[in-house]
Amino acid sequence: MNIVITCPRYFSEIGVLKSKISNDFHIDYFTPLNQGFSADEMKGKLSNATIAIIGDDEINDNVLSNSNDLKLLIKWGVGTDNIDIESKDAYPNLQLFNSPADIYIDVAEHIIFLIGSLYKKIPNIHYQITKQDKWPKPIGTRLHGKNVGIIGYGSIGKQVSKLLNAFESNVCFYDPKVDNHTQYAEKKNLEYIQKNSEIIIISSSLNSQTYQLINKKFFDSLGKTPIIVNVSRGKIINETDLVSALKDQQLLGCVLDVFEEEPIGMKSGLKNFENVILSSHNASNTQEANNSVNSQVTEILLKWVNDA
Repeated sequence: MNIVITCPRYFSEIGVLKSKISNDFHIDYFTPLNQGFSADEMKGKLSNATIAIIGDDEINDNVLSNSNDLKLLIKWGVGTDNIDIESKDAYPNLQLFNSPADIYIDVAEHIIFLIGSLYKKIPNIHYQITKQDKWPKPIGTRLHGKNVGIIGYGSIGKQVSKLLNAFESNVCFYDPKVDNHTQYAEKKNLEYIQKNSEIIIISSSLNSQTYQLINKKFFDSLGKTPIIVNVSRGKIINETDLVSALKDQQLLGCVLDVFEEEPIGMKSGLKNFENVILSSHNASNTQEANNSVNSQVTEILLKWVNDA
């Protein structure tokens, strides 16, 4: 049986996997040049696979219809929006798993670090010191006491609200799937978050309801001049509208770990602002998170093998 791995973050676990499976398994692994392989590329790579461990590669019905031997598909990490299929029922012999492990800890920390970097203007200070031989003294902003609105209150949203409690921030969240207030945040509607937030954090999944949720209409309804933080999926924000909002000073700034297209385009207007910090879809990439998710992926695979 063939195991195909297209998620580089799992490569360090291959030795462990080999020590726990029989020699009947053949392992191939491939490194995408960008964030992930396209559907056309995956169609060829999975054509003879029995088990696949994928990252942010595109999976659709065209890929799966050409993967007749595929019995187990494991998505490394949480989000499965890159798996765009009509229905799981169309593939009765295929089992699909994701592997969230404790990634939410690392993403929540990344959110705090991004906010701090923007509020304290750290990248700009660093650049002026190292590249321009200057000693700048820009005025920053404190996180303490800020009104924070979180869109999407899953594991990441809950963890970041817990961290924000240490800054005595006033945290609320919008999530139709969560019914009640929590220890660290109050449930509010989206309009309340638009009107009252000084920081807006996007940590929701990408679906038909959240696709380009953050657009011109959203920006025009803001009650304050907040910063936007997106660590979820780039397509939740309309980037053209975001650039316009920045130009029109509807935002104090933004910090983005994800983009509509990844990598971000060379000519993206988002690169032209000092009050924008860009990260490379890397919020969860820590040694601890990698170890945790890799172990979970291996456990899923071994359990499937033992049960097969």
